[in-house]
Amino acid sequence: MRATIKDVAKKSGFSISTVSMVVNNKPGVSIPQRTRDKIMEAVRELGYRPNRLAVSLVTKKSNTLGLIIPDNSNVFFAELSKGVEVAARKLGYNLIYGNTNNKSKRDLDYIRVFIDRGVDGIIFTRSAGTDPDDERACIDLLLQSGVCFMTMDRVIGNRAIYSEALGRMISSEDIFSVALDHVKGGYLATRHLIDLGHRRIGCVSGPAGLTTSDDRLLGYQQALEEAGIPYDPALIFEGDYEPGSGATALPYLLGRNVTAIFAFNDMMAFGIYREVHNFNLSIPDDLSVVGFDDIFFSEIIQPPLTTLRQPVFEMGTQVVNELVDLINGVPQGELQRHIRFEPTLQVRGSTAKVRKEEERI
Repeated sequence: MRATIKDVAKKSGFSISTVSMVVNNKPGVSIPQRTRDKIMEAVRELGYRPNRLAVSLVTKKSNTLGLIIPDNSNVFFAELSKGVEVAARKLGYNLIYGNTNNKSKRDLDYIRVFIDRGVDGIIFTRSAGTDPDDERACIDLLLQSGVCFMTMDRVIGNRAIYSEALGRMISSEDIFSVALDHVKGGYLATRHLIDLGHRRIGCVSGPAGLTTSDDRLLGYQQALEEAGIPYDPALIFEGDYEPGSGATALPYLLGRNVTAIFAFNDMMAFGIYREVHNFNLSIPDDLSVVGFDDIFFSEIIQPPLTTLRQPVFEMGTQVVNELVDLINGVPQGELQRHIRFEPTLQVRGSTAKVRKEEERI
């Protein structure tokens, strides 16, 4: 049977209140070291562990964070979760997480579960293709709950939404977030291909309306405009960040005479790799491919994938540090509301100069 605080008090010979102050390390209380030693000796002998639920009722803190991710089979989100967990543990927090499988209704379900479990804070990465009504409901529930939260990677859309909790319109500017500069990432990927002589550059985007996808597309458009290349919406294939959509996009884009493809994540680039052999084509001799994320498979496939690196682990660490500051009452005016990390281009073997006979205007 599990030892209780009463058992520790009886064995040590001190009152329950004194034992409670020692085992919970209550600050600002002067207790002789000899008393502390005797109580902790009883704790060890009995194998006593504090009831965290009871402690949280007193302290109003559970020392637990909730993490919502859209796809734990995606290596990118697995690495992001690892960064969050390591950082949380260092700061004395436990982590519980929910995987939504990119189903936006589950975003709302997990937020409710985490609030009911009394987490101190929530880290929220929305599902791909989230319905605007579901997104508004998620943000409004978080605001109504009073639980500290931050969005990570996939921040809420640029469009304003009405918050019933605040009684006004809100946008991404109102929400604390940690993410990558996706516009710059899209620009760097496209600029690299342009510098290699490519002008017919196809894109396998993510779902429209998702900020990661929309921002990468904006970077793509900026690079084309800078190079004097007209933007052609027919060269954009809307994917879903899964390998299958990369494979499906390939024949569509080849039919539009592209010489290079920018896939908005590495998983879709892998789908292109898988499918390209069915067309008797070679990467990069016949087709250059750029991905996004730089997950560890990107270096070991053949040829190694040119891609945009996100400092994933560092982003996970940063979001925990910021969230814990919010939980601990650091004034919001002293915190950076939007933290943006810089992407870096990793040039590998999947891109090459366009062959002269393939150049098209």
